[in-house]
Parts: sequence; structure tokens; C-alpha cells
Amino acid sequence: MSTSNTIWRLIVEQTAEYGQIIDGKAYFDKLVSLWKEYPNAISNRITTSVPIDEDAPQWEEILSNFEKEYKFCPRECSELSITKFIHRDHMNRKFSDNAYEVSFYQEELLVQFYPIVLDHMKHPHFERPYQIGGQLPSDTSVHLQFFKPIDEEDRYYEYLKTFGFKTVFTWLKGIDLSKTSRKTNSLIDKESYNRIYRQLREDYGRQLVEGWTENSNPQKTVFEDCGIAAYINEIINGGLIPKPNKFVDIGCGNGLLVHLLNLTGLSGYGIDVRSRKLWKTTLKHVDLRESTVEPQVIVDNEPHFDQGVDLLIGNHSDELTPWIPVMAAKLNCNFFLIPCCPFDFFGKYKNNGSHLGQKRMVSQYESFFEWTVTVAERLGFDCQLDRLAIPSTKRLCIIGRIPPHGLCPNIAETIELMTQGQKFVARPRAIKNNNCMNIPVSERDRMAKKLFDYVLKASDEVRDGWHCGGEVPLAELAAILTDEDKKMMKDQDGGLQTFLRNHHQIFHVYQATCRLRDFRQPQVKRDRPAWSKKRNSDGEKEAPRKKMPCFMALYHPDGCAVGPEACRYEH
Repeated sequence: MSTSNTIWRLIVEQTAEYGQIIDGKAYFDKLVSLWKEYPNAISNRITTSVPIDEDAPQWEEILSNFEKEYKFCPRECSELSITKFIHRDHMNRKFSDNAYEVSFYQEELLVQFYPIVLDHMKHPHFERPYQIGGQLPSDTSVHLQFFKPIDEEDRYYEYLKTFGFKTVFTWLKGIDLSKTSRKTNSLIDKESYNRIYRQLREDYGRQLVEGWTENSNPQKTVFEDCGIAAYINEIINGGLIPKPNKFVDIGCGNGLLVHLLNLTGLSGYGIDVRSRKLWKTTLKHVDLRESTVEPQVIVDNEPHFDQGVDLLIGNHSDELTPWIPVMAAKLNCNFFLIPCCPFDFFGKYKNNGSHLGQKRMVSQYESFFEWTVTVAERLGFDCQLDRLAIPSTKRLCIIGRIPPHGLCPNIAETIELMTQGQKFVARPRAIKNNNCMNIPVSERDRMAKKLFDYVLKASDEVRDGWHCGGEVPLAELAAILTDEDKKMMKDQDGGLQTFLRNHHQIFHVYQATCRLRDFRQPQVKRDRPAWSKKRNSDGEKEAPRKKMPCFMALYHPDGCAVGPEACRYEH
């Protein structure tokens, strides 16, 4: 085996201790795998990495360049691999589009990494060779080490020595070999996906962010939908599912995903129980329909979607999530689903774990995700699972494909068995504001005054001539309410704390206690981002609401603490 004559110098090291006996070699190998797979966690220059196969045309070209540059041959080294890096800087053209890293095991617990570029541009990852090594001081610890060539300048390794090592050491301490982590974008061509995503983001996404009128963060919302649209395009381009004649996005929300998919050449429309402001402005040309989806209409073989729909999309479709595979089965079409809030067929999902078999206990969401997969598989779908590269905590997706032999032969009976003959109740079009503010005004004022009087009398403390009252535990306040008062609060999906917080000008709630609001005390004012400021249907900032009467001026024995000129409420 030909090897380099490079002399290496240790630049940083630390030992990870565990509370049980571990397989140190397996821990080290897992760490190296994570290092190769997630360079974007180390450097914000990188979007993703792509492993290069030995039969890929660039494999030989990369190794030939390696041998010329580093003057030795790595071909017979243990676990030789090549990784390509996809960088973010595609506007300034600063970094190479043909940047790679050759790596191999020099010893059982020692891996060498060498950067290669096939052009004259800058490498977006680490530009100099380095080593990651390990030692096993005991059967309950792993000693991690980073090395650099002795003739390389230290300044090239500062980031690797500090942030890089800190991140990797954190991974090492948290490794759990019993867990099988899903890889991101594992079913698609990452390079092709990245090209589509960049195009959507730069050509359409930034313009959409600038003109955003919804009450959500456009940086997250717009770019997340750019990622989902790029992913759907890639599973079609890669042949995972055929190109649909027409798709329908069920529970389409703001409709942005429909718009982006249309822009990429996919025909389809979106449907939601209620429209959004964006539909009438930026997306007024997009086919978005305000209507209730009734899955059991489709189960009963009655028309519901447009003729020719052959792909159902569910992007955070809430209570319709488990029905999407059911509707797809009845329509004999494929589906793409990102489960979010846990719902079963008729209400909130309960994690009883019966569908998990011998698997370990999992979270509510993991259980719900697995249950949704079993629903689709019972109907006969070939389910492919993946994790999307989007800024969301709920980014696992299910791609339901009709297998060559078709779905299960007894679809109607299978659906009847799963739903137990119950009927789906759609979400009401109007959103009920369940935060204790629907309690009749007279009752609300009576309870607020009762609680105010109690807190005021809890202490004789006076601050600059104003009686401050006491600091009262919420449990103590709850005890003075009648059963009828508590029932009114509970019926609004709220409670005492919700009630108090909705009377912000009177009460200050902190760590399960309540005191009177004193606006003379310094408050932390947060600069609200532009997207959070209320706008009307034309995208203009709404006029401020009319001020409410000052409660303290009306009911406090000392009046308003700040006076009519400084008070934010009406006197």
C-alpha cells in the first residue's frame, strides 16, 4: 500500500466518557460517517455532500488528480471514499463546483482527508489535508484527536480546531448505535435537487419574501415550500413516481406550494377549508379553491376532485393526513405526504403503540408517522420514506406508489375495517377563537374585577404612592373562583392562566404567580420583524386599533400609575 510521507502534528484532543461499556470502534466509525454526511453542520458554506460511486466517470479523474497533487496512490487504502461538496455561493462564483474530498483509513482508528478541486476555484470545505483519530483508553471511553500536517500553517486549521472539533465531540458524546437515523434527501439526486431549489429560491422565492402579506415568517415559509417543490420535482424527474397529469394539494394553506409546482411545469390546484389573503393578491392567478374536503365522499366512489387527478399532496394537512392514502387508494393514484399534527381518522391521535410491534417506545410524532405508514401499506402502497432538507421539525415524508401488481384487491373492506364504519367530521370553515375571550363581556369583567381585588389586597406594599398589591400563586387565585367561573374558562379551551394573560393591562403572570401590572417598571421591547406587522388585503400596514379603557384609572384606588399622558390606554 502506497502512503504519504507526511508527518502529522496533534492540534486538539479530548476524551468522551460513557456510563457503560461501549464498542469504541463502532462509535468512531459512526462519527466518521456523520462527519462525511453532514459537512453543512460544520460549515455554512456547504448545503450538502454527495458520495461518489466507484463506477462514476469522475472517480478516476479525481484519483489521478490526487496522485499528481499529493504524490502517492490511495487506491489500496482501507475504506477509500470520495465525497463531493455542494456549496451555497452560486452568485459570486467564489467556490468550486467541482470540489471533492478523498478519505481513507490509515489505521483502524485513524482517517485521513484530502481536498481536491477539478478547476482553479477555491475549495468550499477545508482547503488543507487533516486527520481524525481515536484512542480507546478504556472500555467506557473514546479519546478523539485532530491532526494537521506539520509543514502546514496553523492559521488554516483554527476553524477545524475550534468549531469543527467542538461539533464533532458533541456528536461523539451523543452517539446511540441503537438508533437508526434517517438520511436527508436519501431518495433523490442531491445535486439535481440543489439546482432546482436554487432556481426556485433565486428566481421566485426572494421576490415572494419581499411582497409577503401573511402573518408568518416568509424566510421560513417561502424557502421551505421551495424545498418541498424541488423535492417533488426530483422524485418525478428521478422516476420514483410518474409525472402527474394533475395534482391536488389538500389543505394547501397559503397556496404557495401549488404556485411553485405550477412554475416548474406541473399542472394542479390547491384546496383548503378557508382562503388566505395571499390568494387574492400575489397568487390571484393560481387555481386555489376554498372548499371542504370530504374524504368519505371519495370512499363512496362519488366525484370530489377534478377528473384526471393522479397525485395527492398533503403538506401538513392535519386531520386529513391519514385520509390521504385512503383517498389515493380509491382514486388509484400515488401520493406525497408530510405528516405533521397527529390525527387519526376521527380525532387526535393516541399513541398506544399497538402498530409498532417489538419496536422500542417512541415519541408521539414517531408513533403517528409509523401508524400513517401502516395505513398506506395495508392499502397496498409501496411506501418510500425520506427526510427533507427543509427548515421544519416535521420533515419526514411518505411517498406512496402503486406497485406493478396494483393495490390490495379488497380496498373497500380494508377501509371499512380501518375506519370501523365511523364518519369523518370536517373542520369548520370559521376558526373559533378559544382563548377565554368569547366569554360574555359582563362575566369577563366581573371575574377580572374579582381577581384584581384579591391581588390588590394581598399586600399593603406601596411603590411611589401606588399600591402594588401582592404576588399570588395561581392555585390560590383559582380557589376564589366558582365552579361556574372555571367551567366558562375551560369551555374556551383555556383556563385561569389564559384568562389572566388575555387581561395583559391588569395582570402580570410569571412562574405560576400573578401580580398587578405596573407599567412604570422597565419592559423589554422587542423589535417586531416586518412580516409580523399586521397588513390589510392590499399589503398595507393596518391602522392601530382604538385604545381600550384604562382599567387602573377606573378601578384602582390610586388611579393609573403612569397618568393619562403616558398611559397606552384610554382615560
